[in-house]
Amino acid sequence: MTTAVRRAVTGAHLLVAIATLLAFAAPRAEAQSAESPASGSWRGAFVTDGPAGTMTVSLTHEADDWKATNTLEADAAPPGGDIRELKVEGNQVSWVQTFGEYDVTFKATIEGDLMKGSIEAYQGGMMVAGGSFELKKQP
Repeated sequence: MTTAVRRAVTGAHLLVAIATLLAFAAPRAEAQSAESPASGSWRGAFVTDGPAGTMTVSLTHEADDWKATNTLEADAAPPGGDIRELKVEGNQVSWVQTFGEYDVTFKATIEGDLMKGSIEAYQGGMMVAGGSFELKKQP
C-alpha cells in the first residue's frame, strides 16, 4: 500500500471515529444542559393550622446534586433549619426541614410556573399540623 493510500485510509478512519463520538456526545450534552422545571426561585403564600404567610424556595442543580433553601415569613414561624432528604424527580419536589421543635415535610408538584404543595408538621413522630402552599416561579 502506498503512503498516500495509507494516509487516506487513516484519515477516513479518524473522521468516522470523530463523527461517531460527536453523534453520541451531542444528545448527552443536551440532556445534561436541559434545565429542570424545578430550578429557580419560587415565592408565594403558605397556610397551616398554625402560622400563615409568605414562603420563598430556591432550587439549584449543580452537577448531579440539588441544593435548596426555604424561608417562611410569618409572625409565629420559627426560623428554619437545614433542608434534608431533598428529592427532585421531574416535576415532583419534596424535602424535610426543622422549624423549632417540628420536623416539617414539604411535598410539591410543579405545573408550568406554579409550585403547589402540602405541608405536614411532625412532633415526636406524630403529625400535629398541616397546610398547603402555592408558589410562583420568579423571573
